[in-house]
Amino acid sequence: MANGTCKLTGDKGPFVKSHIIPKALTYGANNQFPFAQAGRDIAPIKRWDSWYDKRMVTQAGETILEAYDDWAIRELRSSKLVWSGWGKSKTLPAEVMKIPDSDGWGVRKIKGIDGRRLRLFFLSLLWRAAVSEMVEFKKVRLHASDVRRLRKMVCDGDPNPSGRFPIVLVQLSTVGPIHNLAPLEQRKPKHPWLNNGPSYPIFRFYFDGLIAHIHKEISEKEVKGLGSMIVGRQEDLTVSTVPFETSWQRENLSELIREAETRWPEKLAKIPGFSPK
Repeated sequence: MANGTCKLTGDKGPFVKSHIIPKALTYGANNQFPFAQAGRDIAPIKRWDSWYDKRMVTQAGETILEAYDDWAIRELRSSKLVWSGWGKSKTLPAEVMKIPDSDGWGVRKIKGIDGRRLRLFFLSLLWRAAVSEMVEFKKVRLHASDVRRLRKMVCDGDPNPSGRFPIVLVQLSTVGPIHNLAPLEQRKPKHPWLNNGPSYPIFRFYFDGLIAHIHKEISEKEVKGLGSMIVGRQEDLTVSTVPFETSWQRENLSELIREAETRWPEKLAKIPGFSPK
């Protein structure tokens, strides 16, 4: 690996291979075969590994990131927040409290989770995506001052201020096709029942059946209003749930596959694929 300056610690030395999102949570549908990586206006390519950057951190920085990742993988699986923590089950176990909704939306309360540590993990993902020069993460761009602030929070293990980049989680309550999706920049309606109403600018991260909405701008009043839905805000964590079959995740996946089938059928045919149905 080339030598350089670690973007996280400032140490100088050889760079090491570093995953932007943990490899254990960004995997292919079958470990014996490659998987397709594609995006909007991007032709599908064959990949054997999830996204990693070879010019981001030295071993000093990777040690910090690995500690966040190792803890988060265990915690997310034991809390059944990701599909790989469900065993052979195809639906979220019975602790989910359903809310009457024609689309199957529900909510669950998670007790005993270290919210501050979980917040730091997601902040580390945001920092990695923001400083990476990989084309897949070009949608995650921040002001230099925000990058510096994030770097210090991640490096020091301090998630404060809690109102900066607040995080809300949404979980897919049924298992769909195993796939990966690079972070997106979106706007999230403040009131989903109002068409063309006010919205929040967010970065949307997805992996292994879990969605994280990382807000770019939100007032302290709005943070308080969301209460335990904000990661690390209270002792308990409230997570919304939605079946994969009626989720935006499925709609987006279907659209990407249709685009690939229409524009690059010869490339897609060479890669083991799947249908979102």
